[in-house]
Amino acid sequence: MTEIAQLFESALRQNRATLLRKAAINTVARMPATTKLSELLSSEAGASIRQLSISELREALGALVPTRAARPAASAAAPASEGEGAANGAGEAREVQVYKQILTAIEDEPLTIGQLAKRIDCDIAELRGYLAWMKKMGKIDSSGRARATRYHKPAGT
Repeated sequence: MTEIAQLFESALRQNRATLLRKAAINTVARMPATTKLSELLSSEAGASIRQLSISELREALGALVPTRAARPAASAAAPASEGEGAANGAGEAREVQVYKQILTAIEDEPLTIGQLAKRIDCDIAELRGYLAWMKKMGKIDSSGRARATRYHKPAGT
C-alpha cells in the first residue's frame, strides 16, 4: 500500500514541477520586451524561472521575436491594406512575411491550418506557433475544434 502511495506522490510532484515549468515559460513568453532580467527573477515566478533549462528559456524568449518583428509591420500596414505588405517582403524578416501572409490569406474566408500551410508554403508545425501567438495577441480568432478549427480575423476588424 505504501508503494502505491509513494507512486502517486511521485506522480503528483512531477505533475506540479511540469505545471510550474510551463507557467514559468508562459511568464517569460508574455513579458514585455523591455523587462529586465533582474525584475523577472525577483518576481513571483523567479524561483520557477531559475529552474528552466537554457533550451526552455530560448523557447520562451523565441515567442518575443515575432512580437518585436510584427509590431512595425502591423502598425505600418494597418491603415492601408494589410495584403500590400506581402508583396514588399524583400528586406523583411521571415516572421514578418509569414505574419502578413497569414493575415492576407484569412482576409476573405476562414481557413484551417492545412489550408493556410498550402497557401503560404509553411510547415504546419511552424505555422501552429505563429497561429498560437497571433491568437494570443488578438490578431486572429478561431472557431471549431480539432481538425475543423478555422482561423479568421476577429469580429469588428
